[in-house]
Amino acid sequence: MAEDYVLLAEARKLGELIGNQDAIKNYRELSRQLELDIGAKSLLEQFEQLMEQLAMKEASMQPIEIAEKQKAQSLQQSVAIHPLLKKLIGSQMEYMELMRKVQEAITAGINQPDASSSGQIQQPTSKLII
Repeated sequence: MAEDYVLLAEARKLGELIGNQDAIKNYRELSRQLELDIGAKSLLEQFEQLMEQLAMKEASMQPIEIAEKQKAQSLQQSVAIHPLLKKLIGSQMEYMELMRKVQEAITAGINQPDASSSGQIQQPTSKLII
């Protein structure tokens, strides 16, 4: 359908605009740096694995040991003070904020009544994430 083609072409343009934003470029660059920094990458992987293990324990109602909590806190502090990881986390927050704003703008556009509609489109019960 021609309408679909136009919509998808415009979506691609939006993607290109988003991809050229400083927040996105910064996030990509820091992600590349992380791939090259074995120590930072290992630290982040250890933290993520431990957080996943603790979440699984919590979900299955298993007790989380004090030593596990202490290790998680120690790894979290190490991640928070690591210069590259600190920048990467800040960059991720910028990226997520930008995408939240984009999603809000898309939703506002969807909810704009046009001449052929009788009103707003109902909001979905779950958030659409782009």
